[in-house]
Amino acid sequence: MDVTHILREVYWHSLDGIVVADKDTVILDVNPAYEAVTGYSRDELIGRKTNIVRSGLTPPEVFRDMWTQLGRQGKWVGEVINRHKNGNLWYSFLSITRIVDEGGSVVAYVGIARDITQRKAMEQQLRQNLAEIQSARELAQAQATRLTALLDSVGEAIIMVDTLGICVVANHQAGGMLGLLPEQIVGKSVHELHALALRSLGVSAFQWQPAPDGGPPIEPETNVIETREQRPRVFHEFAAPVTDTEGHVLGRIYVYRDITKETELDRMKTEFIATVSHELRTPMTSIKGALGLVLGGAAGDLPPEARELLTIARNNTDRLIRLINDILDISRIEAGKMEIRRAPLSPADVVRRAVEEMNAFARQRNITLTTDVPEGLPRVMADADRLHQVLDNLISNAIKFSPQGSEVLIRARETGDGVRFDVIDRGPGIPADQTGLIFERFYRVDNAASRKTGGTGLGLTICKAIVEEHGGQIWVESALGEGSTFSFTVPVEPGGHVAEPPIPVGSRTVLVVDDDPDIVRIIMLALEREGFHAVGATSGEQALEIARSRHVDVITLDLMMPGADGVQVLRQLKHDPATRDIPVVVVSAYGAGKEPELVATGVSGIVAKPIDENDLLATIRTVLGTWRGERPQPSILVVDDDPDVRRIVSVMLERAGYAVRTAQDGQEAFRMIMAERPDLLILDLMMPNLDGFQLVRLLRQRRWTQQIPLLVLTALDLTEGEKTLLQLGPTRHVTKGPVIQEEIVARVRELLASH
Repeated sequence: MDVTHILREVYWHSLDGIVVADKDTVILDVNPAYEAVTGYSRDELIGRKTNIVRSGLTPPEVFRDMWTQLGRQGKWVGEVINRHKNGNLWYSFLSITRIVDEGGSVVAYVGIARDITQRKAMEQQLRQNLAEIQSARELAQAQATRLTALLDSVGEAIIMVDTLGICVVANHQAGGMLGLLPEQIVGKSVHELHALALRSLGVSAFQWQPAPDGGPPIEPETNVIETREQRPRVFHEFAAPVTDTEGHVLGRIYVYRDITKETELDRMKTEFIATVSHELRTPMTSIKGALGLVLGGAAGDLPPEARELLTIARNNTDRLIRLINDILDISRIEAGKMEIRRAPLSPADVVRRAVEEMNAFARQRNITLTTDVPEGLPRVMADADRLHQVLDNLISNAIKFSPQGSEVLIRARETGDGVRFDVIDRGPGIPADQTGLIFERFYRVDNAASRKTGGTGLGLTICKAIVEEHGGQIWVESALGEGSTFSFTVPVEPGGHVAEPPIPVGSRTVLVVDDDPDIVRIIMLALEREGFHAVGATSGEQALEIARSRHVDVITLDLMMPGADGVQVLRQLKHDPATRDIPVVVVSAYGAGKEPELVATGVSGIVAKPIDENDLLATIRTVLGTWRGERPQPSILVVDDDPDVRRIVSVMLERAGYAVRTAQDGQEAFRMIMAERPDLLILDLMMPNLDGFQLVRLLRQRRWTQQIPLLVLTALDLTEGEKTLLQLGPTRHVTKGPVIQEEIVARVRELLASH
């Protein structure tokens, strides 16, 4: 075998470039691979020095090391940067071996060059990638450090659970909440977290759960959790999904805020409000009741000056009661405890009642209230008292800001799935930049009219809360100098287009005519409690229109009215064939002494003012031939720890014809009831020894006292649950403060009539 031939074949076919140079580095020969890697031909290289391929970029110390190693060891291996014939750089992994003769003298050098340019590029890219990774790692660590510091600096406990239900984030406060270090929470599954919460907090009501990507949408949630520790804590829990920029779910974050102190403060505030409510409303009930009785003639006739002063006192009492109620309403709204008891209501009845209640106030300011309510409006689903509160406030404001002699229009219209109520005035208007602010608490338009009319700045805020609680909207449209239109909507009752309920078969219709809407309302309530159907009119013209357009069984008529007075109305009624046979009962302070004259004009009965309701009812029944004979005088027990309230309520009821007994607390009342069962019980709740709740509980335990009619007269704002506990027989609840004499008497009549 010719080894020389084999070596030559290896030389010529090697993939690595091979160059042979003499001792002076002059090239003697190169193989084809070397030609390819350098770009030079064999002929161009032979006779040239090896530095023909140098780039000048290899550090000099590399060559110094190369010659040192060749001199000492006869070989060198390293990397150099060469330049291709076309000018491009290429990296060479170079191995040089020294060739010596028999005497040890250098005769040649053999270099083997491998092109490692691509590898060097890959190494450079790798180094760059590693540098970027390291930079990203350092940035991530810095961000993680900042995030940890940020999470630990907030007051809330924060936990994040990934799509598999594993905790991946927990701040210092989360550890404090569960009694662990944050690192003891991270890595735990949601099942382990629930177990930890149950062990440390006594509850496991947390919302922790996996948040798998691709499942149903995850909505933010809130929750309130009360622990069962030795000193219970209350947490507000907020949960929300965590997503990437493309919307993929990464997990769910939970934020917990310790609201223990806020909850305790809210409880204390509620107790304070209840106490203030009781301590303010109770004396206001006595003051207003006493003023009403004196003005109503309980102490005899009053000199004009005394009546004027007492009227001022009563008006300011009403103003103070409204202020107290506004403050209490705002407190209920803030606490989320405003109760709405919805029932189907006729928009026409709602507007009519509001106008009747505000007519006297409007007349004082020479303002005319007009209504525009078409027939056939659907009934609305609303709390009657709250809806009237809104309308009363808006109408009252309209009256206050309207110039004397102007008109305030109250309008109702069907709109979409609701009914819109409008209160339109001709006042000074509201600047455009303030219309969006007037529903905020304590905000009052800054103009002379506002400063003159006064007010707390709470009324519209309360109106807004009531309307929105009903699912409606409230807004104002106004322009300076052109008046204002306050509007709000209330949803209609499903299937609300229902005809007004027919008058019950056998009931009689009484038309009540008086220019004072308060008197109209009082008489109507008394009649309705006795089973009559009552219709009201506040002018002679309105009375004549009603009498001619519908069936009326009897008319009660005031004589002194503006426009067509009572005498003129009476003459027209008796002259018209359609109305001449309707019995008329005169109810007037001017009827006394004129009986023969009035009887001659066709009057069927006369009741003098101030009105005695028993006398009025007896007269009407006699006229209609429906009098059923005398009934035993009902016995009423009034229970209240405030002697002024006991006295005022007793006088009210005695003037209405009832026998009244009183008790100062639940214990005394219980003994009196055991001795003699009353026909009706009027009960305060906040009393010493035995309070109202405890007394009702005792009475419910005995069969013969379970069905006593009950009128709860309290300064407390009762919840539906508390009202359920305060039930005996027929039961009604009246709030002290805004209560008036007529309302108490009306409720008593209603309860006695229903039992």
